[in-house]
Amino acid sequence: MTWKAFGKWLNSCPSDRMLTRSQQILLKRAQREAGLEDGEYRDALGAVAGCRSSTDPKLTNRDLDRCLAYLEAIYWRRVDLGKVQAPCKPSAVFRQRRFWSQKNTSAETSRDRYIDHGLKAEIRAIEGQLASLGFPDSYCQGIKARVLPPGGETVHGLAIYKAALQRTLRAKLNQFTAGEKEAVSSRQ
Repeated sequence: MTWKAFGKWLNSCPSDRMLTRSQQILLKRAQREAGLEDGEYRDALGAVAGCRSSTDPKLTNRDLDRCLAYLEAIYWRRVDLGKVQAPCKPSAVFRQRRFWSQKNTSAETSRDRYIDHGLKAEIRAIEGQLASLGFPDSYCQGIKARVLPPGGETVHGLAIYKAALQRTLRAKLNQFTAGEKEAVSSRQ
């Protein structure tokens, strides 16, 4: 594997290293909607995630989900007390009660679900390509059984399975291409 390919693979794997810029913006929008001053916002981040800034590298996806659920509870409490207006825009961060706290369980993050959906579609496409080459579903299931780490079908495990399928597909296509070249040269 080249360094460039390794970099692409690494970027395709789920990351809990640091929030993306769009996630940082979402957190700041949540602060504004909840009507929190900067000090209150930083205190909330500190209480929930143990850091005081959305740019802190220690702030993970799971921390983001917990912070949004926490800010959501503050927001709806303030709505009930009449301190802030209920949401009227469809793009509001807090459109309905308990949206963030129910959406993001401790089992997964929103980034995990987003990656998982695309990853499964890509895996199905590669499995379909292998099937069109004549390899049955049991062939792909055998690959899956060999490469999945203990704990099964996590996003990380599926990324490993997808990489194994891609390698297998490339190798099989190379075999078929080499076989076709030999057949053509033997006819001549």
